[in-house]
Amino acid sequence: MEEDKGIFGFCSEKRNLFIASFFGMKEFLTFYILFLLTKGDCYGEEISKKISELLKGLWSPNPGFIYPVLKKLERHTLIKGNWTHEMSHPRYVYKITDKGTEEYKKLYKNFSIRLDEFVRVVTNVKQEVFKNE
Repeated sequence: MEEDKGIFGFCSEKRNLFIASFFGMKEFLTFYILFLLTKGDCYGEEISKKISELLKGLWSPNPGFIYPVLKKLERHTLIKGNWTHEMSHPRYVYKITDKGTEEYKKLYKNFSIRLDEFVRVVTNVKQEVFKNE
């Protein structure tokens, strides 16, 4: 039996498209990738897995979404990638640059405020719409 996703397709039991649209914003994804790289070097698939784990499988970015963001960050010298042969097969591993760290600090301030605003709005909507439940 096929799952009823509603008229606009937002109501899937397997994927939360609200989360996908939020993490799917390239601006937020850029910020989160820079955050991950402040914690240590990563390769693309590893970044994708960390995002999937954080979101408990409600959304998983595909390589066609992650890699263009990584390449853009690299073009802007916010990150630097190098091939490593230390694993079972060669991997292109990214590390944050000094310029990337500075950009991350700016984004951190901005997203800290914006995320609080977002949570307040979502909380207000939830209370208004679902106040009787």
